[in-house]
Amino acid sequence: MRDYFLESMKLQRIDLFMKLVAASDCSEDEKQLAIQWVSELTDELMRKVRRHEYSRSIQVSE
Repeated sequence: MRDYFLESMKLQRIDLFMKLVAASDCSEDEKQLAIQWVSELTDELMRKVRRHEYSRSIQVSE
């Protein structure tokens, strides 16, 4: 349950960050950098989610 809470907090921070970037007067270069950074963060979260889903599917099939 702790992992779910931490991952949920990370996603909320990413969401807030993207809203702030979208509503700000950032340059195109700054927006591109923000998108790249968020992509790196979400890649990490997606790996964790996929790993969790994979381990759950193994447990269900056993």
